[in-house]
Formats: sequence, structure tokens, C-alpha cells
Amino acid sequence: MQDILRNHSNRQLFKAWLFALLLLAFVSLSMFLGNQGEVDEELILQLNPIILLVGQGIFSIIMFIGIPLLFIRFVLRVSVREFFSKAQWSILALTVLITISFMVVNSAIGEWNLNVDFPDGQFEDWAKRMEEKLKVGVEHLINFQSFPHFLTAFIVIGIIPAIGEELLFRGVIQNLFQRAFSNHHLAIWITGFAFAAIHMQFYGVVPRMLLGVIFGYMYHWSGNLSVAILAHFVNNGFALFILYLGTLGAIEMTPEQMESSAPWPALLVFGLVCVISLNVFYRKFSKTDG
Repeated sequence: MQDILRNHSNRQLFKAWLFALLLLAFVSLSMFLGNQGEVDEELILQLNPIILLVGQGIFSIIMFIGIPLLFIRFVLRVSVREFFSKAQWSILALTVLITISFMVVNSAIGEWNLNVDFPDGQFEDWAKRMEEKLKVGVEHLINFQSFPHFLTAFIVIGIIPAIGEELLFRGVIQNLFQRAFSNHHLAIWITGFAFAAIHMQFYGVVPRMLLGVIFGYMYHWSGNLSVAILAHFVNNGFALFILYLGTLGAIEMTPEQMESSAPWPALLVFGLVCVISLNVFYRKFSKTDG
């Protein structure tokens, strides 16, 4: 993993942690407040999804790209170029293969998480209301009516979060935890949990956390944030593309079907592909991994 904070003193790290906690608190509060209130399904469905996507894109650019870049430049005081290096085509191909194969495996975990019963009744009621509101909004955004609608969603849901969320979580938060604990496993798993929790979707927190963990390990092994960004983009963009094909009638696929687990033979095959691909990926960097 890149030692981005190698030249930082304890005082500089304390300041960085203070700003990072404030940033996470601000992002969490913004996400929380944005999902409060009752679900007015009729009102949501009346709004133009492209306009909603553009608004979401502007918010995401400011929150997940602009602010982290300012944080990296003025708080961490490092160049953003340090997070990136040239990647071989074989590494990029492995990244795509790992991501798609893990998406299949993760579908089973996602279906399980969707049916979890939380012990606290009040929390469960709140989480279900939150999930229902998000579901209505997301399905409206991805109910593609035209190619421009799909293209806008592809940019806003596929590309922007891949860049911004990886800058924030793998680039900033994971590096800070790595320096704090001197244990990359702990840093990756805590960052993965924070990545999942901040989305405020508790009926999808486990599969999203595991995705974050996969992104974290690939970033740690490769020392190249572009690998994590590509993996994040493939995860989001591939799902959108499959849904768009379903809208066109080229395949049979709906948002509800996307929430279902793949058949067990596919889980076994893609699980094996994922494990082998991850092992090959790791071995390509194991000689330089600390």
C-alpha cells in the first residue's frame, strides 16, 4: 500500500484526523437529513428523473470529489498524483474480472441481508422506512425512458461515486486508519464498514461493506487508487447497463430481479473465479506488499 502519510508528524496526523472526523460527520449528517421525512411516492414519480440525477450529481461532485480533493491538498498536504500510478492492462482486466465475479457472489449475501430481522423493533421500523424511501427514489431514477436518461444515470451513479467515494474512503480514510493502527487488515475492514454505513441502507450494509473491503484490498496490494476506482465503476456501471438492457427488452431483468441471488451453480463458478482472480492479483504485487 502507498505510504501517503510517511512524512507526516503526529501533530499533522492529529489535525488530519480532526478534519477527517468532521468531514465524515458532515457527509453522514447530509445523507441522513436527505433521507428523512415521509415517502411521497406520487410526488417523486412526478419529478423529472434526469433533473433529479443532475441535482444528485452536483451534490456528489461537491461532497465526494471537491471536498476530498481540498482535504488532500490543504490538510494532508500531498499531491493527488501520489495516489495514482500507471496500471498494466492485465491488472485492469483482473480488476474487472474480480469485480463482476464478486457481484454474482455478493448477490446471495445481498438477498440474505435484505431479509434480516433486526432485534430492536423501533430501529427496524426506522430502517424499513428509510429503505422504502430510498427504493422508491432509486427505482424512479433507473426506470430508463431514453438513452439520455441512461447516460445521465451512468455518469451520476456509475462514474462520479466511483471517483469521489474512492478518494474519500480508500484514499483518505483507509490511509489514516493504516497509519493509526499500523495494520492494513484493520484499516480496510473499518473503512469498509464506514463506507457501507454512510449510505444509510441497513438492509444492504453487509454486501456493500464487503465490496468496500474488496476495493480496499485491491488498493492496498496495488498501491494504485485507480484500481479501486475502476472496480467501483464496474460494480455500479455494469449493474446499470444490465438494467438498461432489461428496459430495452434485450434481456429479462428488473430492479427486483437484481436484488435476488444468482442460482447456486453460478455462485459456485463465479465464487471460484473470484478467489482465483484475487489470488493472481495479490501475487502480482506480493513481492512489494508490506
